Amino acid sequence: MAVITIASGKGGVGKTLAVITLSAALAAKGADIAILDADPNKGAHRWATETYGGGNLATYAEADTERLAELVPELAERHAILIADTAGFGNRSTVICIGAADGVLVPATPGEGDIVEAQKMVSFVQATGRTIRRDIQVRVLANRIRRGTTLSRHLLTQIEALGLPRLETTMSEAVAYGEMGFLPALPTTGQAAAEITALVGELWLLNWLPPNTSRANMYERIT
Repeated sequence: MAVITIASGKGGVGKTLAVITLSAALAAKGADIAILDADPNKGAHRWATETYGGGNLATYAEADTERLAELVPELAERHAILIADTAGFGNRSTVICIGAADGVLVPATPGEGDIVEAQKMVSFVQATGRTIRRDIQVRVLANRIRRGTTLSRHLLTQIEALGLPRLETTMSEAVAYGEMGFLPALPTTGQAAAEITALVGELWLLNWLPPNTSRANMYERIT
């Protein structure tokens, strides 16, 4: 089993986009995957129930901290992969999801505020791991990257300068990502499709996804 939590103390950085992108990509390859939406806005849960409409993608929504604390370990045992979406502000639900995670993705878009929030969240995840005495891996996911622009270069440079661990894979501002909010299918061509494939493959290499799945069968280019 694997638990991946998407977290940031700032809204609008692409947490829900990362959740639905990963979930749809893995579900398309037959993975036993579930979404746990701990964000009161329930954006990922609405997408899974109203837009996606596909098989083998379970979805749960729970923002109450007491019920969430009981639900997370139960779902982690029930499903091979659990991806948790969290609120864009610090709350106890986010802490629960981070504490249960094997890996935490911290999306950040170009902008000084996002860099500051990414640094805070990475530090928080690392401190949480030390507190509960287990390793919780964390990576920054650079989102809405425009190749060749000063603002995007600044984001990547600052992440490196601060020593923040980040994924090599980045997500762009491709129109296909916006379309995913109201279309049930993943993009199959173009930049977004290549980025989704790279994202899933990199998480597999980091051992954030179950080791008993076949990379050749599960994480080949999505077509």
